[in-house]
Amino acid sequence: MISHGSDKTVTCTIVGDGMVGKSQICKTFIGDLTIQDYEATVTNEHSVLTQFMGDKYTLRIVDSSGQHDYKDLRTKSYKGSEVFILCYSLSDRDSFESIESFWIPEIRKICKKTPVILVATGKDIADENNNVSKQEGLCLMDKYGIDTYVECSSYNKEEVNEVFEDVLLSVIKNKKRRRSSLLRHLLAR
Repeated sequence: MISHGSDKTVTCTIVGDGMVGKSQICKTFIGDLTIQDYEATVTNEHSVLTQFMGDKYTLRIVDSSGQHDYKDLRTKSYKGSEVFILCYSLSDRDSFESIESFWIPEIRKICKKTPVILVATGKDIADENNNVSKQEGLCLMDKYGIDTYVECSSYNKEEVNEVFEDVLLSVIKNKKRRRSSLLRHLLAR
């Protein structure tokens, strides 16, 4: 879905292991609410017009591959991203551990200060035997200075909308911090 005519464009890259619900989050947000069998993503882009705090935004979402082998292709989109959505599944401990061992190092190697939203998917299907606790997600957020932590079902429109509200809020806050820092630097001269 491509919409134009907004005042501002925000580019967001969504990353995380395969099969954690990244593509479904995108589809739910843009209104393509489908339940399908898993299809591996190499890279997909979606643009959608949305409103937030009285302003119109075109949200450009880059849905990247969760396969670790596609690093070269995936990381090309990182430099243009203003915020990352970093996903893992609440019922898949390996996808959670991969956040710390693979995804954060890959993102921070290229984008040291870009805001990150940590999203725990599968809130509706979390398995009690292999569940990652909310406390573990919050600890990871604190440890790496991640902006926000959200738990959601990839199919729940309200919860997914909250993820993208946090995306826009993080970008707005980051731009204000950078402007304030630049202003302090200029005034110190």
